[in-house]
Amino acid sequence: MIHALAIFIGYILGSLNPAFFFGKILKQIDIRDHGTKNAGTTNAKNLLGFWPAAMTAIFDVAKGLAAIEIAFAFGVPAEFAYLAGLAAIVGHVFPFYLGFRGGQGMATSVGLLFYLAIKLGLAGAIGWQGFLPALSVLIFAVLAIIYIMRDTRAIGILVLPAFIVFLLANTRRDIELYFLLLLLLYMIAINILVLFQQKVFNLEITDDKTEHLLNWRTFARPLAVILVVFLFRLPKFFDLYLIGGLALVFILIDLIRLLSQRANQVIFSWRGFLKEKDRRRFSSMTQFLSAVFLIVLVFPADIAGLSVIFLIFGDLAAKFFGIFYSKTKILDRSVEGTLAHFTFSLLAGAIFIQFVPLPYYLLILGAATAALTDLFTIFGIDDNFTVGLISAAVMQAVRTFV
Repeated sequence: MIHALAIFIGYILGSLNPAFFFGKILKQIDIRDHGTKNAGTTNAKNLLGFWPAAMTAIFDVAKGLAAIEIAFAFGVPAEFAYLAGLAAIVGHVFPFYLGFRGGQGMATSVGLLFYLAIKLGLAGAIGWQGFLPALSVLIFAVLAIIYIMRDTRAIGILVLPAFIVFLLANTRRDIELYFLLLLLLYMIAINILVLFQQKVFNLEITDDKTEHLLNWRTFARPLAVILVVFLFRLPKFFDLYLIGGLALVFILIDLIRLLSQRANQVIFSWRGFLKEKDRRRFSSMTQFLSAVFLIVLVFPADIAGLSVIFLIFGDLAAKFFGIFYSKTKILDRSVEGTLAHFTFSLLAGAIFIQFVPLPYYLLILGAATAALTDLFTIFGIDDNFTVGLISAAVMQAVRTFV
């Protein structure tokens, strides 16, 4: 009975919504019908001013923590105390006296997240030697994305999944970790909801952008991660046969169309199959697969896997952010696209080395090399061929001589 009471008190505490009350008292409005229609801190600041927003933020952050401490005072086990904290989020989102229509519960979630993280840290459950460098990469990624997008609303969906991986790789499996993961998953879901509601990625997509971004090649590129997984799960010769076979298919298609004008016209009539710049040369997919084959053939598995990760995620990020958020030109690229290449190479690489140990100095060096190789076209060779090979060669050379 006491367990249920603790959870119920958590729900009641959570349902107390200062943004709603301040709206009624100060401006005689229902804050849920104005602005972003969210009974939370940001909407309170926009509609009511700084001090009501500050008081709202403090209360919303604290009420989940208060629910946990009250539950502990009742003498309930930790799992029920943390459930009381989660009940405070439920109460904030679904307050019974407001027709079960409240805020998003993000401030309460953040408060609980820090509380649980501190508990894990004090209990010695976090392996700081591995977690701190990964966290540094995450902080850099947050700052870089804010600079590129001039917006903070997409931060959660872009970096929180990486944060989950870093936690799982460096934290003992205490009960606090599982509740922390639940909070992070909830925050990701809310971020996705905000992205759709506020149309953060509602970008103008012209025909030239469609050719470069919204095509089968863009969506197929991340599937190359499977080849990286195979590199560590299956014999190397199997990966080479698979990659070589795929590369050979695209090489044959390119040879046929380059030797036959008729075949070239037919293939280019398949909208989106190849880029216009590939009309008189080997396609970017051929060069990508050929590069991956050579990387896997020549370099050790850890270096090969990391450089392919750069080639996949750095290139995708450079394309997307370079097309939609380019403001400062540099050569035939943009500062934003080049920074995105480095940032997402670094972030994806940091996830990779949680499973395949490599020193962070090699990760940073490799990601920087990949971004610079993408920026500076070398002898007119496509970056799909050069980025992975050059970054792998630089990392291997430094590791050999350091």
